[in-house]
Amino acid sequence: MQGADKDLQAKELEWLHKAPDRLLAHYQFIIEATVTRFAARGFFAFEEKEEVVQEINLQLWEKKLDRIKAQYNGSVYLRTYFSKVVYNACLEIARSRRRQPRFLSDELLQFTGDNAAGAFEQIAIRDELHRLEGFFRGLAGKRLKSELCLKLFVRFILSMPDLRWFESPKTQSAIAAIQQHFFEAYDHLSDKEVYGIIVDLFNILESRDTDADSLRKWVQQLADRLIGLLNGDPPVSAYDREALKILLRLFFEQASPESVNY
Repeated sequence: MQGADKDLQAKELEWLHKAPDRLLAHYQFIIEATVTRFAARGFFAFEEKEEVVQEINLQLWEKKLDRIKAQYNGSVYLRTYFSKVVYNACLEIARSRRRQPRFLSDELLQFTGDNAAGAFEQIAIRDELHRLEGFFRGLAGKRLKSELCLKLFVRFILSMPDLRWFESPKTQSAIAAIQQHFFEAYDHLSDKEVYGIIVDLFNILESRDTDADSLRKWVQQLADRLIGLLNGDPPVSAYDREALKILLRLFFEQASPESVNY
């Protein structure tokens, strides 16, 4: 922590334990900014903002500030932790009202890792990526195939770590074709061409004779299934294929290789 940040953190911690009303007043800008973001995404009408802000303040005063006192461990700034609590409170209210928001904007998603991103934006993006990770974990034995196919679905440029679980003497020619076509930008290739190249690898590994169009349909069904899970029931998001592609690109850029077997 820098000196000024350290001083502010110490002051905010003191308010949390000795003057919670002062801390709540100090953090009103976080509550208002978070509710505004949710309204901008369609969770709430803008004319409901004041009502939602009041509801969150009431929740904080009645129980959530006590939980923060008990659970906050200092691993992040208190205001970042507070932002997460407010974000979750907004989400709870939206779900209770069965509101369907718009998807996180392209602009917001592209903030990830950028100093311009505030605590709320970073938390919102991180939560979406965690949900995506949960989906992939649920695929178990199909995860490697699914991840590789979805990388091609979004035209993600591959490298050898993406293929290491598929390497064997019998897959050498198929992997050589993948290296030739997918180790540099391949946006110019059609779906038919992309899946026509990759299907050979899976046919070798699975001892099948699947054609490119069948694999394409399987990948699209996988993407649609993922969209349905991310949107939720009742809906809490509004993903389509293009929005999903943005999130997948972020996920693949940030994800470290998993130690699993095919």
